[in-house]
Amino acid sequence: MSARAPYGEETCAAATNGRYRVVERRSFGRYALLTLLAPGVAAVARPGQFVMAAVPGAAFHLRRPLSIHSVQGDRLRLLVEPRGEGTTELAAAGVAETLALAGPLGNGFPLGDVTEALLVGGGIGVAPLQAAADALRARGVPATAAFGFRDAEQARLAGAFEIADLWVATDDGSVGRRATAVELAARVGAGPGTTVLTCGPAPMLAAVRAWAAAAGLSGFASLEAHMACGTGACHGCVVATTEGYLRVCVEGPVFPFDLLAVPAGEEAS
Repeated sequence: MSARAPYGEETCAAATNGRYRVVERRSFGRYALLTLLAPGVAAVARPGQFVMAAVPGAAFHLRRPLSIHSVQGDRLRLLVEPRGEGTTELAAAGVAETLALAGPLGNGFPLGDVTEALLVGGGIGVAPLQAAADALRARGVPATAAFGFRDAEQARLAGAFEIADLWVATDDGSVGRRATAVELAARVGAGPGTTVLTCGPAPMLAAVRAWAAAAGLSGFASLEAHMACGTGACHGCVVATTEGYLRVCVEGPVFPFDLLAVPAGEEAS
């Protein structure tokens, strides 16, 4: 497998910078699903790509990377966790406000050869899996999702998804099964030829890769990383792979399992 998805680094060239109006905001506990009227981004966005969002206010200088949750026509959806001051501001954006976005960026999930999929997500890492599920459904490809959350509060994220075969687990058993995302995936099961698509914290990605290898399954992992530019210029988000250090924002965020020879998400210092 190659680290480059079919559309490669051309995605940065296709990226646009603009201000886009929020036309809907839905809350799922502390998490926000923002819908923006962004025809230029929506027209070229691929499942697994992301945008760099400018935080309103003069106090914030760096943009924040946000996975593209889904696309519907000329509308773009972003699922935001208020983790720090910047993302808290973004999550609070209201209808009629505008946000400055650059995107779409990065390489997404290469879905062309997928005939059956298992989507495994953990925490806010579930964000890009709706777009993947939508693209697979449009092609008639069956997809099952196994989402793991810390507790009932975090499990509210599941409400932002429209996936017919969606299984949920929490670490404390407060919602769904008492299990991790990987344990849930193993219980749900995957037949031969199933492609695993996963996104979440680094330890979860490492566990998913180990489980998939033992089960004889291949797949792709979308890595989470701190980013300053989102275009590869700063090299602040590199990850060690069998091809050397690659940038999560350009060669990724999606990488084939077998390219990640080190624990998934382990970044170089």
